[in-house]
Amino acid sequence: MARGRRPIQAKSIRSLAKHVGRAPNTVRKWIDRDDWPFSLSPPWEVRRVKAWAEIHLSPDPAAAYRRKAKAAEAGRGEFRDMGPLTKARLQAIIERALLIRQRRLIEAGKMHDTAECERRRLQQIMEVRNRLMELPRSMSAGLSGLPPEGIEAALTKAMLAIIEEFSAGAEPPPAGGDDG
Repeated sequence: MARGRRPIQAKSIRSLAKHVGRAPNTVRKWIDRDDWPFSLSPPWEVRRVKAWAEIHLSPDPAAAYRRKAKAAEAGRGEFRDMGPLTKARLQAIIERALLIRQRRLIEAGKMHDTAECERRRLQQIMEVRNRLMELPRSMSAGLSGLPPEGIEAALTKAMLAIIEEFSAGAEPPPAGGDDG
């Protein structure tokens, strides 16, 4: 956009849909979203809506944001003729969209605090460890007089019961994958 020219304004949902290359029903759904940062009624600035959609509705919003930030810093693409204030406003819209998306992921349980997760895992590990360490003391009377194979079988059965208790409902990680 050259200096002095007005940005393209969409004056209807149909017009906005045409400019962003989406169906009018899709654009209506965007407008109905809680995280829609623009007014609910026209006019809408097309380049801002495009930037929001690219960032907010992409599979990896951080990747799209990084591309936008690099383009803004280098003054390329749609940022070429933007003034610093316009760039800052657009970046604020993008940041707000990312924060809203992150908040929704947290509320949906798809994102969590890693420190809390680590604390819970350590607590579970310590519980399993303590239960396993109790086995010799708790089973010693019942194991006396058994042959070595009987002792091994009884201990194995008790350890498997503890492991099963703590892993109830847990799915093993995919082969070759690392969750940590």
